[in-house]
Formats: sequence, C-alpha cells, structure tokens
Amino acid sequence: MPLHVEIIAAEQPILTIDVEVVVATTVSGQISVLPQHEPLLTLLAPGELRLGRGANEMFLALAGGYLEVRDDHVTILADAAERAEDIDVARAEGSRERATARLREARSNVDVVRASSALARAVSRLKAADRYRSRGVTRSR
Repeated sequence: MPLHVEIIAAEQPILTIDVEVVVATTVSGQISVLPQHEPLLTLLAPGELRLGRGANEMFLALAGGYLEVRDDHVTILADAAERAEDIDVARAEGSRERATARLREARSNVDVVRASSALARAVSRLKAADRYRSRGVTRSR
C-alpha cells in the first residue's frame, strides 16, 4: 500500500504522487514516513525532502512548513518548494554567499534570524540539487 503525497506551496499544488517512503527534515530532526504510519502533524525546517518509490527517488528543497500524516496520506504545506531538477545552482550559490555576508554584518537579532533563514533555504536548495545531479535521478513528473 503506497503513501499518497500531496505537496502544496503558496496555495498552489506542486506535486501529487504515490510513494513508498517520505524523508523530511523537521525542526526536531529527520523523519521517515512509511505506509501505515501513525497520525502525525509536525513543523518542517528548511531542508531536503526525499520521496522514494522502489529504486527511484525524487528530491525537493523545502523552505519549511508543515507535514501531516493521516491514513497513508501525507500532506505537506510548504512555505516554498522546488524540485531539485529545477534549481538554478548558480542563483542558489549567490543566495548562500549573500546570506553568509549578511550574517557577518548582522547588527540585530532580527538581522541574524533573517540571514540564518535565508542561509538555510539556500543550503537546502544546493543539497537537493547536488543529490539530484550526483545520483542521475530521472526527471520527476
């Protein structure tokens, strides 16, 4: 019995797919969701989302959000979501460099929080893109 996964960002459907495993980064650490998982509602941290079906894997970068598991249905409400194959690596590297520079120059806690958040998003995008490129994963649909 597969997991039915629905990913929504900015009130727009990003992806609907049936998979065997969902691996996500929560604010408490990484979790894996398999079929028949107990009901769960958790806060997602910026990070990589991995969806697996047999030998095939799909990677997305998430900017945080919520993950709910109920009756083999996983709903992800993401602040932002981007498929690994769609990530502009040069742009993500530029974002990482700008966020790192802003962290060095931060003058208040607000500046630190914003820059840290931007850095986490850029790093998650780069990790997802790198994993996609290094594994030669087929393009998702």
